[in-house]
Amino acid sequence: MKKNFVIPLVISIVLGFISAQIVYSTYRKNLENTDYNVYLIQAGSYNNKDDLEKDFSLDDEYIILEEDGVYNVYVGMTTDLINANKIKNLYSNKNYDTYIKPTVVNNIEFVSNLEQYDILMSEVDDEENIISINDVILSSYEEMVLGK
Repeated sequence: MKKNFVIPLVISIVLGFISAQIVYSTYRKNLENTDYNVYLIQAGSYNNKDDLEKDFSLDDEYIILEEDGVYNVYVGMTTDLINANKIKNLYSNKNYDTYIKPTVVNNIEFVSNLEQYDILMSEVDDEENIISINDVILSSYEEMVLGK
């Protein structure tokens, strides 16, 4: 009697495990192929690296991305337009000509972290905290997306 009960139980567990693996792998593939909207806050654009190094100076964290032969300097990144304006205004007050540039990122792990930092940033208004959170975001982007 026990044998008649154990064999179907084991088969059910194995089939359930295999089904879960198939569903999970399909879900992960769909997440990895998804593009997520992100706002970059650009503070400069230079035709060559010498001009960039000569003209741009900032004590805060920033990233430089070469795009079509142009070196763009980004001082912030967020998934929330309100936070993007908050960062833009902060650097505009420091006399940097900044603008918000929409882009897409397809790294789910980074975007998940960025959304958590956005929650923190939406709760603060003082310059020191905004810069601190923003520095962590840009460092994470360099590490997780750019691989630096």
